[in-house]
Amino acid sequence: MQNPFEREFECVKRDAKAGRMEAALHRLQKMEQEDLFPMERRWELHELMGQILFLFADLKAALPHLKLAWELPRTDHGARLAALSNYLMYLHYIEGVTNEEMRAAHSSYAEMMGTLTQFSHGKRRRKRIRVGYLSPNLTDHIVLNFAIQLFASYDRTRFAVSLYDVGGQHSEVTDWVTGMADRYVDLSKFTPAEAARRIHADEVDILFDLAGHSAGGKTLQIAAYKPAPVQISGIGYFNTTGLSAMDYFLGDAIADPPEMDALFTERILRLPETHLCFTPSERFRAYEQLQRAPHTPVVFGSFNNFAKITDEMLTCWSEILRTVPTAQLLLKNVHPRAETLIRMRQRAEHAGIDLARLELRPGSKDYLRDYLDVDIILDTYPYQGGGTTCEALCMGLPVVTMAGTRHGARFAVSLLKNAGLGELIAESPAAYVERAIGLANDPELLAALHTAIPRMMRASPLMDGVRYVRAVEAAYEMIWEQYLNEEA
Repeated sequence: MQNPFEREFECVKRDAKAGRMEAALHRLQKMEQEDLFPMERRWELHELMGQILFLFADLKAALPHLKLAWELPRTDHGARLAALSNYLMYLHYIEGVTNEEMRAAHSSYAEMMGTLTQFSHGKRRRKRIRVGYLSPNLTDHIVLNFAIQLFASYDRTRFAVSLYDVGGQHSEVTDWVTGMADRYVDLSKFTPAEAARRIHADEVDILFDLAGHSAGGKTLQIAAYKPAPVQISGIGYFNTTGLSAMDYFLGDAIADPPEMDALFTERILRLPETHLCFTPSERFRAYEQLQRAPHTPVVFGSFNNFAKITDEMLTCWSEILRTVPTAQLLLKNVHPRAETLIRMRQRAEHAGIDLARLELRPGSKDYLRDYLDVDIILDTYPYQGGGTTCEALCMGLPVVTMAGTRHGARFAVSLLKNAGLGELIAESPAAYVERAIGLANDPELLAALHTAIPRMMRASPLMDGVRYVRAVEAAYEMIWEQYLNEEA
């Protein structure tokens, strides 16, 4: 016969599996109040509560639970590391975390990882440098839109490329990507130690981790063994990994001014223009000849994950709407959950937004057509839009963003400057509001931007795949030569 804890927890899991997240959350809260969770299982309570609250885009409520999910002891060390990686990822969503606090939190990952026996490496000079890309997202995922040129456009006379897939989400896209590289290896069923051993056996020279602490840090648990003599992280994550086994982080001079060095355990490998190159999906073809005119009244929008929309951001948007009294605000989530829309409506009202001027839409597969209903995109802060910013620019929409003081709050700054749209970058909340209002009150400028931005985007370094890959390859050759010339 099941005890009360097991019986109730089975109901929680059944609710969650069926998508009844509000019911699952209420059961968990009741179990916590009644102290039903045994001490050795309390991490499970907090992990599930944190994940549900994150789905509801309630990061302030979720974060304390996600912190306890890795702080409380558990027998599975790998799962505890994954919980810490998730926490580090979610830490970027909220206001008020200082750069020092962020770096210290990432350093705790190395402490929890502990001392591993790392692989040793000789110095070998070959005709082709062997580059391995380690990713959980070799499928229909936004990170692939930023990484695909590295697989499709590399110089095969100077480089040999291997793709190491830890995602276990094989699809038609995976099959397409597989044909681009010299080698594809599915490591999804391997332990981190086994995966590292396989990469080491392939004698990879440079290993590029494309995920960092995203996806539960699967790639980092492999990279910690140092399977390649030179290791880089970036593109799919926007902060230090905290690991001494990681040598470099891919950045650029705009996103990563010199003061950024102190925030990384890695050396920042700065590309001369952009560290991100965007390749739009086939879905954009239908909108290549798009002709659009500003709406009357003007419509502001955000297509970012609702979890990125802080209360501080809602207050800024409320001020914009107050100053442009006829404007509308359209918020489209990336997830289809109705509960998240209900909670966002409540938060928006609390921030002073007139609900009659607010439209909330759930996530959908055909979301590109929703961009046709918007005139100006309002970026989120401190976790900015990457893929959503590039998509908005491809669809002809200006994006107003705010510059922060760390890479994760500056990559949209790099995107806009590389697209020739630096005037849309604000250095403070007041300047952010001012830029948004200025655009809304200048329909001629707005119409001109709607026409010009897609051309500017296509002509920019952000969409010049060959130019980008040549820059990355020059960086590879430089750091590989440095490694070969280092004294043992």
